[in-house]
Amino acid sequence: MIEKILIIGGTGMLGYPVVNKLSDAGFDVSVMSTNPVNAKNKFDHRINIIEGDITNIESLMVAFENFDAVHLNLNSKLDPKKYQEIEIEGTANASQAARQKKLKRISMISGASSRGVEKGIIYLDAKVKAEMSIINSGVSFTIFRPSWFFESLPHFIQNGKAIVLGDQPMKINWLAADDYASQVVNACKTDNAVGKCFYNFGPEKMTMKEALIKYCNKFHPEINPQIISFFKAKMLSNLPGMKDLKTVIPFFEYFSRNDEDVDKSETDATLGKNKTTLDNWMENIRQS
Repeated sequence: MIEKILIIGGTGMLGYPVVNKLSDAGFDVSVMSTNPVNAKNKFDHRINIIEGDITNIESLMVAFENFDAVHLNLNSKLDPKKYQEIEIEGTANASQAARQKKLKRISMISGASSRGVEKGIIYLDAKVKAEMSIINSGVSFTIFRPSWFFESLPHFIQNGKAIVLGDQPMKINWLAADDYASQVVNACKTDNAVGKCFYNFGPEKMTMKEALIKYCNKFHPEINPQIISFFKAKMLSNLPGMKDLKTVIPFFEYFSRNDEDVDKSETDATLGKNKTTLDNWMENIRQS
């Protein structure tokens, strides 16, 4: 029975709702952070904050004391160096600490692009390596492989322009962070989630441009979303100050070629169906 759970990466866009949903469900939740002052302010002192660093195994050995479970909600922000240090090496550290401290469960957020096979792309391979650390940890595990989140749509708008890199013909199973958080809670409530990799999808499929058009029509009607070809993007990435663009191009190239052709029926049966549509989500954030 899981009662006390530690969240690593609990202050971010996807970790924050997980913390709140777990707390509302009655779990004894703590958040580990390298910046405990910021974390305490984020949660208004409602959640216990523990200082720790996933890149430091000694700090994890201290932080994991007296917990039943740990959930990793890591975000490397498309930085290859951080993928190595945080997602690959950090998850290996967490898996080792969880085993040594005899935790009952370890779980993590991965991505729908992961099928457990490396493909020579750091953004994907880091998730696969992290998953394997958890699977081979000897601790009961659960892995979440969500699609794209509605919460990422505002980040497509930069400097007054809404841009999609590449044609992006694939339709994506967009979902809300709150729905994903609810599925994490449901996984913590059942042993049926042990040893499983769950694909977390929303109820409707749209291309990146289709979703971005709907978002802009609602919140930025003055902006007309545009597609920039990878050829043009690569030309622009060579200009001064465009380092970030060069970093994200391979990420979007991958998604332009790979569909989310996986079966989510086990997720729906075990963790419940996600029901929030893009229109639902936009209405919720408009009212908040």
